[in-house]
Amino acid sequence: MSFYAFFKDNARLLLFGVLLTFFSGFGQTFLFSLFLPAFQEEFSLSSGGFGTFYSAATLTSALLLPWIGALIDRYNLRRYTLAAILVMAVSAATISFSYGLVMLFAGILGVRHTGQALMGHISQTTMARYFDHVRGKALSIASLGHPLGEAILPVSVALIIGYIGWRHTYLLIAAFVLVAGFLLIPYLLKNQEERYGEQVAAREEEEKKTAEEKGLTSKRSWTRAEMLRDSRFYFIIPNGLAAPIMLTGFFLYQVPLAEYKGWTVEWLATCFVGFAAARVVFSLVSGPLIDKITARRVYPFMLIPMAVGFVLLLYGAHPAFAMAYMMLLGVTEGIGANAKTAMFAEVYGVLHLGAIRSTLVSIMVFSTAAAPIVMGNMLDAGIEFSAIIIGALIFIAVSMLFALRILPVFDSKTED
Repeated sequence: MSFYAFFKDNARLLLFGVLLTFFSGFGQTFLFSLFLPAFQEEFSLSSGGFGTFYSAATLTSALLLPWIGALIDRYNLRRYTLAAILVMAVSAATISFSYGLVMLFAGILGVRHTGQALMGHISQTTMARYFDHVRGKALSIASLGHPLGEAILPVSVALIIGYIGWRHTYLLIAAFVLVAGFLLIPYLLKNQEERYGEQVAAREEEEKKTAEEKGLTSKRSWTRAEMLRDSRFYFIIPNGLAAPIMLTGFFLYQVPLAEYKGWTVEWLATCFVGFAAARVVFSLVSGPLIDKITARRVYPFMLIPMAVGFVLLLYGAHPAFAMAYMMLLGVTEGIGANAKTAMFAEVYGVLHLGAIRSTLVSIMVFSTAAAPIVMGNMLDAGIEFSAIIIGALIFIAVSMLFALRILPVFDSKTED
């Protein structure tokens, strides 16, 4: 089925996924960074002080996610989504009216939790649960909201801050999220849960029966507790964490990286266009590939482009290598955004996917929170970027080697 035909048949649910990934931009660091000077001035915070404050909110969100994220498995999708929209809007308004650190923390926590965590979680869980043989296509289309938000929100919000100030900007964000969410979500989900819910139930029953007939030792849909007791999980999780960890560390310290390579900071920042373009293209390309050969066969190899990018970063001196490096990171990010969710749905089923994904995202948030600390201390200790890049390549190689465990040829627990 072509992308056009697929989108035409499932437009509302796919646009629901795109809308939520777009909304996730309100909780991302790239948008909070635009308010950083105002926060520091208004609340007398140093750069390090705000960094600690922000990390505390992020880690608190990670602690809450396994519980709150799992509720999507138990509650009506429309009500669950509208509740997340309401929390984001109220939290944005709280930031607007905050005059003390307690209110600011509560507001940032709410926006960060719903934006960075829940919006993408709801979108990807829904796509993976309601689509089976075209799961890759669904995930690739829904993920387009991320680059759309990255392209639109920073420029728009920066201009609005300049015109009306940061407090009124956050009030405007609250109003926009509330109005757009409560107008569009009921329309996009109208009759969708009934339409796809019956398919999911029938598929679960059929797959369970097939597993029993084949004599497999495990049922199709695993609970979160069962997944955590499964030895395969600990082989495959490093491969899923590698890209977020590397991107967080290397993007945060792009200024010293540019200085080390002899590139201008402006040029390296320009190369983010290549990263975004490659991410979009390979998100769309990888979706049909996953549908054709399964995510289990794609997942162990999705870090190869990133590894090649780090090799170019290690040995390339010409500024053109910076663009190639960033584009290759974008390739891995585009493939990984689809492969990770689809792989866990294939291996552990979709009945408890909300609980499973929320655990994965929580682990990812904790690991990415540690990345800047580790990399920053390494740089402070005088360790060269060349050694850090070699360490990154070793971590990638080991992660890929472990992830081979999930290939059908090595796995007897789930049907191919």
